[in-house]
Amino acid sequence: MALEVRTDFPGGNACAIETAALPERDVVRFAADPRGGTEALWFWIRIEGCTGRPVELLLTNADTCLGFGAGGRTTRPVYRHASGDWERVTETEIRELPDGQHEAVWVVNPRASSFDFAFCYPYLPEDLAWTLSECPGYWHEAAIGVTQKGRPLTHLANAFGNEPAQAAGIYVIARQHAGETPGSWVLDGILRHARRAVDPARVLLWAVPFAHLDGVLEGDYGKDPFPYDLNRAWTRPPMRHEVLVIQRDLHRWARRCRPALVVDLHGPGAAETEGAYFHLPRPSRPEEHVDATRAAALFIRERLPAEFIREQPDVQATYASRWSDGGILSSYVWDTLGIPSLCLETPYAQIRGRVLSREEYRRLGAALLDALVAFTQA
Repeated sequence: MALEVRTDFPGGNACAIETAALPERDVVRFAADPRGGTEALWFWIRIEGCTGRPVELLLTNADTCLGFGAGGRTTRPVYRHASGDWERVTETEIRELPDGQHEAVWVVNPRASSFDFAFCYPYLPEDLAWTLSECPGYWHEAAIGVTQKGRPLTHLANAFGNEPAQAAGIYVIARQHAGETPGSWVLDGILRHARRAVDPARVLLWAVPFAHLDGVLEGDYGKDPFPYDLNRAWTRPPMRHEVLVIQRDLHRWARRCRPALVVDLHGPGAAETEGAYFHLPRPSRPEEHVDATRAAALFIRERLPAEFIREQPDVQATYASRWSDGGILSSYVWDTLGIPSLCLETPYAQIRGRVLSREEYRRLGAALLDALVAFTQA
């Protein structure tokens, strides 16, 4: 019986799918579907009809995936059997084809008739619901608007603040790029730790867990889609409805606290293995914006566990951009609120040879929250 490959579930993504039965194993060939975006990287497939034979999973056209190509040996996708938990693959093979292209190959030995296979640990609204259930009474969840496709877009608040403002304020956003799930797992660590570590009377903490919720549920990678990536649409007026919704919420938060910092959680290209790092504003931005962001990044990174952080912990982008420097979250926050916004990039698979688990992402999130709170009190 031939294998069946499915993507018709929340977060599913793959295209150009082919299956084959070889004498000693089954083969599934697939590509990461860009879903209208310039970049491709995220995938999540479900393989059904396994008979116990090894399944070789082959990602075609790896060179067209962001940061993948020949450097993809450091990636460690995850798999999960129907009744089990997510596991990392132990090895990635990169094959060079006769024409110079590369394809990535993994082998899974099924322990059940079906299993899921994804680029990194998925994180869906059901994962957030589980975390919130373990923090009873602390987080308030409310719809702040709808997405481009009419789904409720929610935020979390540890308190509602007041006017005139009393508490210091931190605002966190995750998943502007829908496939960058490390950002969600870092946020998960923030959410869990806040219940023990943050007094809402002292620090007003608001978060948007799924900025690009449509993309999260539809399995988009979500980086540079046509016509506007969420993190390129922070113009005035904004170019995406989700951005308008979050802008309105951001200004409500700023009126109800003493705003200190906005944090934007991302995942980098596939080949990044040296550790988490902060993106600084481009050199074209006002000098005071760059300096304030660099100072905040320095304060925060010195309080994070060294094993998580890149040796060069901040990066100022100088490569060519398709977009205006003024259209990203960091620029909007500085231009309208006059406070820094930190963009933290956390790798998908490993840091200096240590493969990342969900608990390690959460540990980074907890440490990040402690550093953020210290920054508000400095």
